[in-house]
Amino acid sequence: MLLLAILAWRKWQRLSVLTTLSWLLLEVLLLNTAFALNGAASNPFSAVLLVPVVLAYMLLPWWPAMTVLVSSIAAQLIQLLLLQHSEHQPMLHHYYGMVFGFVFTSVMMAAVVVYFRQRLQQRENAIRAMRERQLRSEQLLAIGTAAAQLTHDVATPIQSIHLLLEEVLEQPNVSPALQQLAEQFQRVEGQLAQWRQMANDVREQRSSVISVASLWQSLQHLMRLSRPEAPLQWQWLQGNNQSTLIADGTLLPALTNMIINACEAAARTPQPQVQIRSEVSEQQWQLQIENSAEPLSDAELSRLGLTLVASDKGHGLGAVLSNATIEKFGGTVHWQQQQQQVITLISLPVTAHE
Repeated sequence: MLLLAILAWRKWQRLSVLTTLSWLLLEVLLLNTAFALNGAASNPFSAVLLVPVVLAYMLLPWWPAMTVLVSSIAAQLIQLLLLQHSEHQPMLHHYYGMVFGFVFTSVMMAAVVVYFRQRLQQRENAIRAMRERQLRSEQLLAIGTAAAQLTHDVATPIQSIHLLLEEVLEQPNVSPALQQLAEQFQRVEGQLAQWRQMANDVREQRSSVISVASLWQSLQHLMRLSRPEAPLQWQWLQGNNQSTLIADGTLLPALTNMIINACEAAARTPQPQVQIRSEVSEQQWQLQIENSAEPLSDAELSRLGLTLVASDKGHGLGAVLSNATIEKFGGTVHWQQQQQQVITLISLPVTAHE
């Protein structure tokens, strides 16, 4: 009760572990001393001794709470030893029952409180994870809205440039550089059309069956176009080439972005090597990206793909978007660090076909 009074006086602000433990041990000592002088185990108010035990397991970590429990049981056993040398010999068996009943009740109360604390902790962790997912969804929604608005704003000038290029190309003696410019502009128009189609698929939640082998080939093709200078090593380890997965058009850009991040991180090292391995096993397609990179701290490694962080080591917004996209299709992304290497392990569920 001393601790409850102090917490009420401090407007229920929690004390430090050492301070809480000290007050609980003092309360155990004072209560046991008072009961020893007033009937010991036969005192009808001895159940109050359970209060410090319950408070300890509610407010303290495991070992300090165990200290309070052991101290309370030890104080009861000491009283029992003192009663053996007193004039209360006829009531000794009753005292034995009271003390052992207190010990049993204390242990059971501690077990119950620990169980409910674990359940509450699990629920708090689940709520925290849900809040993090909600925050990330809100961030992705804001990014997607900005990207959609940018696409809408860019469509009009692109159409105007297209008309101007058609007029220029109809004139005689067109410069070769202008023809090359028109070819590159056609690629821009194609990318914009693909983006619009992808946005429509996402908005209407349209998914399709994609072959893992074709996805593997598309990754190599896109990387040859986007990073022709990157020293990429592709290796198909094993697995069924006929395996398929269900996804939409956002999966391929997400996987490509993971590899591009690895290339950018490797480019900052003396030996910019990037190895990409593919393996299908146990209804999972595992894509492993191993690249040389500058050492990352444990905090940076734990935040990769989860939060938007300012980083100059090749991870940030792209990793968050890619991670969220892969999770949408039931996949997982894990990052590991081994010496001067960062390993990105992507797993996606697949369906095997013979």
